[in-house]
Formats: sequence, C-alpha cells, structure tokens
Amino acid sequence: MTTNASGSGNGFEHWRDGLFLRPDGGNADALVDLMRYALDEVLSNQGVGPLYPRRGREDGRSPVDDGHLPEAPVASETVLSQLRWWLAGSVKVHHHMFAKNIVPPPSFVNLAALSAVSLFMPNGVTGEDAAESLSAEVSCAGALARLAGCDPNRAGGLFTFGGTATNLYAIKVGLSKAQPDHAERGIEPGIAVVGSWPAHYSQKSACAWLGIGTQNYVSAASLPDQTTDLDSMESACRDVLASGRRLACIMGAGGTTSNMAVDDFAEIAEMRDRLTVEYGLDYTPHVHADSVVGWAYFCFIDYDLCSNPLGFSPPVVAKLSRLVERLRTVQHADSFGVDFHKTGFAPYTSSMIIMRDGRDFSRLRRDGGIMTPLFHDKDAYNPGTFTLETSRSAANMVATWIGLQALGKQGMRQLLGHALEAAEALRRHIDDLAAGDAVVINRISYGPDVFLRCYEPNDTVAEEEDFSDTSSVRRINQYTSDLFAWLSRQHVPDAEQIAVSKTSAAFYTSTGEPVVALRIYSLNPHFSDSHARELVVRLLKAKRQFDTIQSDPEVHEGAR
Repeated sequence: MTTNASGSGNGFEHWRDGLFLRPDGGNADALVDLMRYALDEVLSNQGVGPLYPRRGREDGRSPVDDGHLPEAPVASETVLSQLRWWLAGSVKVHHHMFAKNIVPPPSFVNLAALSAVSLFMPNGVTGEDAAESLSAEVSCAGALARLAGCDPNRAGGLFTFGGTATNLYAIKVGLSKAQPDHAERGIEPGIAVVGSWPAHYSQKSACAWLGIGTQNYVSAASLPDQTTDLDSMESACRDVLASGRRLACIMGAGGTTSNMAVDDFAEIAEMRDRLTVEYGLDYTPHVHADSVVGWAYFCFIDYDLCSNPLGFSPPVVAKLSRLVERLRTVQHADSFGVDFHKTGFAPYTSSMIIMRDGRDFSRLRRDGGIMTPLFHDKDAYNPGTFTLETSRSAANMVATWIGLQALGKQGMRQLLGHALEAAEALRRHIDDLAAGDAVVINRISYGPDVFLRCYEPNDTVAEEEDFSDTSSVRRINQYTSDLFAWLSRQHVPDAEQIAVSKTSAAFYTSTGEPVVALRIYSLNPHFSDSHARELVVRLLKAKRQFDTIQSDPEVHEGAR
C-alpha cells in the first residue's frame, strides 16, 4: 500500500481510500482486508497459554518504548504488525486456562455490530446526530426493566462508562433528592451515603469524585455470605439522620464480585420508607442496587427451576434458587447498575444505569442555555442534556442490544449455568486433589467464584481453619499472598501456564479481619470439567514447588 499523502493527485486519493470509507462504501473491502490482517497478526502470535506471550524482536527492540511520531505516514500493514508487541503479557480471555477476574469472552455478534456501526460515528448524546441508533439504548433499558420486574414504560436507562459510573449516577440522583440545589450552591456539609463493608471500592470513589468525601461513606457490617447485615445498615442510617445529616443514597449488594451476594431490597426499601416518616424527612433517600455483576441472573427469574429443562446439576439449581429469590427484590430499588462487559459477554466498555422511575434522570438536567452549540434540534431525544458524558458511542448501544438478542434469555442461561457448573467441577477437583494444600473457603456462594485458601506443608489448621484466631488468619493471609506473588513472577512454558487472581478479602471474619485467598473464576464457555481438573493440577504443582523453595534456604536464595 502506498504511503503517498500529498495534498493532491492520485497518490493522495489512493492513500485516502486505503484508510477511510468512501461515501458510497465501495472500498469496504479494504477495511475487511485490514481487519483480517490484524486478526491474523494477533492470532498467529498468541501462543498456547492464557497470557499473550512476551517475545523479543530479532534486533532486540520493540515499538513499546519508541514514542516518536513519524514524519511520513506508515503503511497500514506495517503498523498493524506491531499488535503482537502491544498485546504482550495481556490476558487471553478465550483461553481455557484463563480463570481470572470477571472477564468474559465477547460474542462475535457484538464485535461485528460494534465495528460496523462505529464506521458511522453516531454520538449517543444527541438525537440529531445518532437518530434511531439511540433507540437501542431505550430498548436495552426496557428489556432490563422487564427482566428485573419493573414497569418498562416508567423506567429509563443510560449507557455509561463502567460500573463506577453507574454508582456515580445513582449517588448523584440521591444527592439531587437530598439537596436539590447542590449543583448551583455546592454540597452542604453533612451529606452521607450508606453502603456495605465488602462493597466495591467504586462506591467510595464515586463519593470522592462527587465531593461528598469518602469519610461520609458509612459502611454497614456484612454477613459471612457477603450480604449486608440489614440491622447494621439501619443502625448506620439512623446514626446519619439522628446527627442531622442528610442521607443521599443507600447502596445495597445486587451481586457482589465475590460470592454473588444479593441483599433483600424489599427490606431495604421498607426500612428507608419507615425512617423517612420517623425522621420527618422532606426528601426520600435513594436506594441503589449495585448489580453490575448480578443483573445477568435476572434471566433466571422466569426459568422453571423445578422442571429444569436445561438440566443443571442439583448444586447449581440450589444456587440459582437462592439467587432468584433475592434478585426478585431488586425491583424495589430506585435504580440498579449493569455491566454488560462483566456477565453479558460484551467487549469493554458497556454499562447502564437503570432508574425504576425514568423521571429521576430529569434531576440531572443542566441549563440548556449553556449547551446550545451542541443541541440544535429541540424535538430530538437528547440524553446529553443530563448525562455526565458529552461523548457516548451509540455504536456500543446498538452492538449491546444486538448482542443481547443474539443470546436471548436462553443463551444467557446456558452460558451462566455453564459457568456455575464449571465452579462446581473446580470445587470437586480441589476436594479430591488438594488435601493439606488448599481448601475452598466460600462454601456459601451463589456465583462462579471459587476462593482457595492455601496452607504451608503440614499446617494443622488446613483441616479446619479457625477464623476467629486473628494471628493465624494473618499468618495464612501472608502465606497465600506470598504464594500468589511468586506465581505471578514465574516464567513457565506457555503450555503449563494458568491465569488466576487473588482476593484481599474473600470475606471478613467476626473480628473484621479480611481473609485472603486465591480466586478462580471462569466465564469461558470452552472451560470443561477436564480443564478444571488440569487447572487444579497445575496450580498444586506450582504451589509444591514454591513450598520446596521456601523450605530450603539455598534453593530459596538461588530462586531470587
């Protein structure tokens, strides 16, 4: 391909047509060819392990440390050939030995739609530009409201930039209820948010970004299964209100990243309403379900768990029964969050905040006078008048809605059920193979998480750890952390690699001590029972090697 980018003549036209779609779309084959070239480049160099390989160039250099913009354009194939270097060390979510964090492989349908619609660059803040592509946002919001048991004609939803943003929007709406003039006057002292101790740190981050302050985020205690202790939550709310402060938002667990814990939002809403009357509030605190992981299991609310047509095992049916029981209560929350890129098999970033009453979004509306350069058509649907973002990809909205339709509720059930079955397989193999080395500690779990507590050789607490013994918990926390750090540093052949993660708090003990564990979590539809066993075998082999190194000072020194 020529790199002639002169301002006139056939050279410029040829160069231009190799990079940009013509008005008639007649050169789309050039795009398809480049996409095929890029795919060939990354797949032919991906290796056989769960991490993209780090391999040096023949001349010892890579483009990673370059950082100099060339004077002249570089041929497309030449720059695309760099992809292998930019991916070095990255995770490969489609690999059967990747069981790290909550990252699914994205579906082909979603990726295809995202690429196709992105050609047209519809900005999802203005109906004048995005037009019907914005209808995909409305369709997603309606579908999610229905799944949760909310009125789709009353509810509303917005795509945003991640789970952190869904919490940010929820607290912002709550802030608008507690102090309606805060946008003009600034936040008054005493605004507070109540959440749960094991909640995702993004809740506190949202308080920091909004100017509420992390010190005004009040944490309620949690129960062993990671659900919120609702007595503690009510006590926290009472402490806020009794001190004369304003309670902007109550954040409940809608499927924690650990154990998939879901709170009873009917009870939380009832508690909120009771306190509103008791304290004579002139506003109603906002209740939000942080369900960015758990939302996908809404698909099981109308699944017949008794006849169980998909044939899930009894342990999985038991988990789903408990999940469904709790997820039915999310309809009582004022809002809930959704991460399609977590449990919806969509690429980053695809998230929504759903309001049970879509009119709550009007609380975020800005002064239209300062926005006239952007919004000319007053009759168009312009969500940018109340979104934080002034740039939102409508391609992402269309791709997400198309991707959801391609899966359907039944497809989602199959994929999520498969992940739960994989977790059960992991538990069985750990029980069979890891005696004395490791124990699954989240026996009460409603999701695919498997938390593995690891022990030194001949450690007597491995048989039944006493989590009330703080010194012992801390000692084993350190051992498990050291093991994970060692695993992360090892350079093993691709064919022997595994990719697991660590949690700094699988749960909290009765004394408030966090319990560290290795975390195994797979959403890969290719992950099978045999893969689960192989992952456990590889992990135990590595652990025993670590134990040998730790026990022999000379080997330990040589391994540094």
